[in-house]
Amino acid sequence: MSANYSSLTAKQKKVYMVIESYIKTHGIPPTVREIGELVGEKTPGAVQGILNRLEQKGVIKRQLGAARSIQLVSPDDQMYGKHVYVPKIKKISKRNVNDLTNIYNIELYHPISQEVLSENGDYIISDCPADGLTESGFGANDVIIVNRAAELKPGDIVLSFYETISLLRRFYPESDGTITLKADSKVIDKENFAPDEITIIGKVEGRYTRF
Repeated sequence: MSANYSSLTAKQKKVYMVIESYIKTHGIPPTVREIGELVGEKTPGAVQGILNRLEQKGVIKRQLGAARSIQLVSPDDQMYGKHVYVPKIKKISKRNVNDLTNIYNIELYHPISQEVLSENGDYIISDCPADGLTESGFGANDVIIVNRAAELKPGDIVLSFYETISLLRRFYPESDGTITLKADSKVIDKENFAPDEITIIGKVEGRYTRF
């Protein structure tokens, strides 16, 4: 427990202990709703208020806008790399391409070090498409980290979606407003797209290779 734990009120200690127990049991932090259910607090605003005070007292940290970002602060916190929880999505389809992180499409939240992620990024984790950049070292068993908020530059590797297919390609914007997506190997012959017929999910900024 944090060195500041003794300064907490009884209700704050209860919430802190619920968070600590939940992380140890499930491996991820609880949501505000889950905390409310576990401590018997029906109002999300009241739970938020307690979390705000816990953060002010330096016993937890949170990432703005992320659902499962609560981190317990240890006295030795400076010895460890800070991390955020990034959702691994189940699939990309026409149905969910504009809402990939809906609760039904999240397989698991993975802790990723903040040191390897951009500060203002919007990240998801996805299985690597089977085609695309195999000669560049991307395999079907790889897992990729995608930044949906990245500013794209020519030559960036992007995850995209066309009709019913997820594509891994190198991105090249053209002067006429179209987009060229180049591959090492491909399942479709098409490589130049109008902006309204292709969805660029984001820039691939990392990958995990299973051997």
